[in-house]
Amino acid sequence: LVSAAFLYTLNSRISYLLGTILLSVFFTQTFILLHECGHLNYFENKATNKIFGHVFGLLSGIPFYTWRHMHNLHHRWTGWRDLDPTTEKTVKPGGSRITQLVVNTCWWLFIPIFYLSYLFSNYWNLLKIRRFVPPHVLKLAVINISLYLSFYFFVVYYFPAFVLYYLLPAFVLSLVWKELLIMTQHTHIEIPVSEGADVRPIPFMEQVKYTRSFYTFTFFARYFLLNFNLHEVHHAYPGLPAYWLDKIDLDIPRKPKFSGWLIKAKSMKGEDYI
Repeated sequence: LVSAAFLYTLNSRISYLLGTILLSVFFTQTFILLHECGHLNYFENKATNKIFGHVFGLLSGIPFYTWRHMHNLHHRWTGWRDLDPTTEKTVKPGGSRITQLVVNTCWWLFIPIFYLSYLFSNYWNLLKIRRFVPPHVLKLAVINISLYLSFYFFVVYYFPAFVLYYLLPAFVLSLVWKELLIMTQHTHIEIPVSEGADVRPIPFMEQVKYTRSFYTFTFFARYFLLNFNLHEVHHAYPGLPAYWLDKIDLDIPRKPKFSGWLIKAKSMKGEDYI
């Protein structure tokens, strides 16, 4: 963030471009840190996790309170595609030709339609959230979303030029990075459907086969992705802070490489990959 701000002060096209790229990485990291604070394990103190969780939530565009509850349900029901609120829509995806054309085009052009759908349907959609949480949690979710919207309105209303020139391009670019991260984790993995049966949550260690990690340069994975790429270990030990994940050996193959996954995933139609 500091590096991006410095580059913006140099007032050249190249420094503006580099600053935008760096700021997009920062926005991507706020999403990762929101994820960590949502597990209440990044800091030792729970209150500190919640305070910074809201800071990172505001910066990443995801209400922290709704994230924490819906993401916890994701960990509880990983392994049952129709019971996990974040994957239930993939059981019976839309089949219209227009939908397929839009999805395939966006996937091919790196337009983050999957991430935007994931974002709004799971963490801003109060009608959906209401199906999964008790009434008192829903009331707090309404307050959380209302406060976030008020903050965004205030910033855009009073600082429109700053938002349009500096924040928006970097934030939009971060949506592309975030889609490429989350699409590695559970997509195009065969996950069973409960079909209404009275099933139990799958133990964390057994969820590993329904998740996917990816591997890249160690320095980049640790200091830019903050170990967010190690999703199999995260599901095996969801209470473990991300900065310890690379110390855990699950005795499984260290694959795929990110470049290999990206080439294979983008060679498919978006509707087939999802």
